Amino acid sequence: MLALALATVVAASPAPHRLKWDPRVDLPVTGVLMVGWLTSELAKDALAPATCRWCATNGFDTAVRRAFNPSLSPSASGIRPAATASDVLGFAGVPLVVAAIDALGAKDSPEFLKTWAVDMVIILEATFSALALNQTVKFAAGRGRPFSVDAPPELLAQAKDPRDANLSFFSGHTTFTIGLAVSGGVVGLLRGYQSAWLSWAVALPMALTTATLRMAADKHWMTDILVGAVVGSAFSVALPLLFHGREDAPVKVSASPTPNGLSVSGMF
Repeated sequence: MLALALATVVAASPAPHRLKWDPRVDLPVTGVLMVGWLTSELAKDALAPATCRWCATNGFDTAVRRAFNPSLSPSASGIRPAATASDVLGFAGVPLVVAAIDALGAKDSPEFLKTWAVDMVIILEATFSALALNQTVKFAAGRGRPFSVDAPPELLAQAKDPRDANLSFFSGHTTFTIGLAVSGGVVGLLRGYQSAWLSWAVALPMALTTATLRMAADKHWMTDILVGAVVGSAFSVALPLLFHGREDAPVKVSASPTPNGLSVSGMF
């Protein structure tokens, strides 16, 4: 099915629009964000709380969890097949598909490699900006993952990474994959790529599947997923539009008071 979709956009399309970016700013910012995320992951044992700070759940999250885990049984580290599948799809499948879709759109640029590289910098900058907020909140909130609820300490001690049990809110996999899919789509629209719709039709469903697998793996509550999707989407729409619009059509945003509040309008 993906092959058929790609075949529909192989025909030559107009040269893409030029986007605003500054390598002196965007490259180091993106690099710092990526290194910061990696460093926080490697330092998880030192940064993550030893016990949950947010241990209580609610009826909504419990009901959704019961749909995936009817027995609501605790485990050492969640349901492994679903967890593994979410890792493979989230950290390999979605990034590769987003990169391929963008390359397909950039193929008609006179400077294909430069255009594609700039796109990827913008996409990664938006996505890892969202992840920076995600990591900060996760370490501060200390929410217990579903699999750790009511689990005896000796069972949790068997987990490969015990402190990870207290990093449920909010979902990093969801933030990452939704961020990539949405920013890829927004960058494609700004460039005028005929293949931009593939980000919504292919990459976004893959990201949503990743999020669903995180719940099937008993790694996240539904509210973790919802907040991750909102944050990933917000950063991936706002940053490209506000800082990387078309050079020939700059973004303009204006606000004016109205009898009922404030009216905000813009041209993108």
